[in-house]
Amino acid sequence: MYPAPISEYYNPSNLEECLNLLHEYGDQAKIIAGGQSLLPMLKLRMVEAPIIIDINRVLELQEFGERFHKDGKRFLKIGALTRHKTLASHPLILARYSAISDAAKYIGDVQIRNRGTIGGSLVHADPAADLPVPILALDATLRILSKDGERTYSAEDFFLGLMMTVVEDNEILVSIEIPSPQPGTGTAYSKHALVFGDFAVISVGASVTLQGDVCRTSRIYVGGVNPRPQRAVNTEEFLNGKTITSEILQQASEIISEEIEVETDMRASATYRKVLLRQYGFKVISKAIQRAKEEIL
Repeated sequence: MYPAPISEYYNPSNLEECLNLLHEYGDQAKIIAGGQSLLPMLKLRMVEAPIIIDINRVLELQEFGERFHKDGKRFLKIGALTRHKTLASHPLILARYSAISDAAKYIGDVQIRNRGTIGGSLVHADPAADLPVPILALDATLRILSKDGERTYSAEDFFLGLMMTVVEDNEILVSIEIPSPQPGTGTAYSKHALVFGDFAVISVGASVTLQGDVCRTSRIYVGGVNPRPQRAVNTEEFLNGKTITSEILQQASEIISEEIEVETDMRASATYRKVLLRQYGFKVISKAIQRAKEEIL
């Protein structure tokens, strides 16, 4: 199937020009960067876009690296045009934000990772996508711009439901900001898919901060089972303040499988997903704790 006719194609060279186009055309326009989600949807006529705005030349959306807030706190700034390949292999991500690299390595194949962008993935908001879960686990903030000004949202507030976010038709996601991890913090992500690189049947992301062998804080999210990732609040409360042992981890994996609501669909039954939740909950939390211990050492 071929897409509906596209009447205008724009290739802005800066952010101001891009915002002007979005302001002018509104819901008639679609932004394209890597095209890994938009092009298939256009071909299937799931969406129509008479106006295409190609943002690949907008340098302001390619910023990447650690920065400092005015209060002196360090954070990682990831421009919306950052490719999955960079997230999977950059030494900074591997060393300090490893849950993101864990997730990016699972995305599609080499061609998709070379073209796809973090901004496109997050705004598309597929419930079985890889990147939303670690972004949530790492407590990211997302910056959105329009001609009318700037809005910032926590990752928790950014995702509204099935392929729905807070981004309006005249807005663009500019960057993702992730707080620099505290000492003794480890993060991890993993998923179960029918084949490597496919969408998640179940995915788990975790961030754990240790003081010695005691869990000070934790953030755990589960994806692939509902219209938006779910936070494992009960599991976090169970882990926080406890000395980590294999028995504690086993109990945590049972709690996460009980508290997260799952559904049966064409990929897996609810019963099977519960089994996977126990396995991947244990695996991911254990890996985050192992990395946290390595950080302490």
